[in-house]
Amino acid sequence: MANLTRTTRDHDEIRRWAEERGGKPAHVKSTGSSDDIGILRIDFPGYSGEGSLEPISWDQWFEKFDERNLSLLYQEETAAGERSNFNKIVSAETAEEAEEKSHGRSKRSGAGSRASSAKKSATKQAATKKAAASKKSSAPAASRSTGATKKTAAKKSAPKKTAKTASRTAGSKAAPKRPSKTAAKKSTGKTTKKSAVKKTAAKKKR
Repeated sequence: MANLTRTTRDHDEIRRWAEERGGKPAHVKSTGSSDDIGILRIDFPGYSGEGSLEPISWDQWFEKFDERNLSLLYQEETAAGERSNFNKIVSAETAEEAEEKSHGRSKRSGAGSRASSAKKSATKQAATKKAAASKKSSAPAASRSTGATKKTAAKKSAPKKTAKTASRTAGSKAAPKRPSKTAAKKSTGKTTKKSAVKKTAAKKKR
């Protein structure tokens, strides 16, 4: 990231970064003594350090820097992409903790974005599979529905036979017609008359 805070104890790196921005080694006037130059600073002309800072040599500056086991926190660019003068002189332990926190946030951010992408991809794949399964299951159901509709139509078009009609038809086919009593009497009467006529004719011949 452009505004990522870095830490260094390298003399050449510190001097390069400061001089690119017009910075010079300095110390706070009101601190220190004849044996100690006091608090170290990097002076950027035109900024708030004017009047409170006093220039010193890079050799003096780095001598105290190493003696106190210090580190420089700094930024190359601002969030807007402009050259940054941000810097802070801290203990090596503090600088290490700050760097770990800064890189930890960037790593978590990267891991979070990758996890989010993976989750979206998995969700998309699941939705695709679900849609495919839905299409497969709906096709047989549609064919079954069509078959059932055809059977229903066939049943409606066929003539309905009532129970009474069926029983009458079965009875008429199975049971033979019996001659009525009147017809039997007539038939018997005709036979008797014929016999009587025959007997009378036989008597006359004699």
